Amino acid sequence: MKNVLIIGAHYDDAELGAGGTAAKLVAEGNNVYKLTLTDNVTKFHHMNINVEYETSVSQSSKACEILGVKEITEFEPIECTKLVYCTETMQRVEDIIFKYNIDTVFMHFDSDMNQDHVEAAKICLTAARHCDNLFQYQSNGYVLNNSFYPTYFVDISDYIDKKINALEQYGEEHNRFNKLFQINVERNHVMGYSNKVEYAEGFRAIKVVVR
Repeated sequence: MKNVLIIGAHYDDAELGAGGTAAKLVAEGNNVYKLTLTDNVTKFHHMNINVEYETSVSQSSKACEILGVKEITEFEPIECTKLVYCTETMQRVEDIIFKYNIDTVFMHFDSDMNQDHVEAAKICLTAARHCDNLFQYQSNGYVLNNSFYPTYFVDISDYIDKKINALEQYGEEHNRFNKLFQINVERNHVMGYSNKVEYAEGFRAIKVVVR
């Protein structure tokens, strides 16, 4: 894993799903990039959620700085909730993968309950088909029709503080029910316990090539 790309539908997805892993890979000397596919704008009055594009961009930039991640900004984002698989969008992501010589991609779990997450997974699975390593993550806590069952774990015990600090750059409008970030970190604690470390992030491995 020398050139790693973490792709999220929304600006905080990468930090939630693979923030600790990103920080660890950076510390080990790898190039880690972040790509967000939508503008993140969310206005959902039923849950009093109001997420703005400019604020999300600023918060994401601060989070990436903390993790040491290089954010890809030349990708024109798609309107939030309007993300769908199409050849044009897939090839735009594919172009990014080839431009940065990406060998490893972390992407959304393809059986999510969030529409943008599902479509992002479809796009990434095709766009990253030539990469050596493909992993899926879960960035939310929905009860899923097909359970997310991680089989690849990364010990992030030394980087959990960086992950927490990165998540704290996002406002309360991102931290759904004022618990999403805390629950995510607690899940990392449980995964760590299962693997005899303090904190771990778990992924579903699509493929891993050892050279």
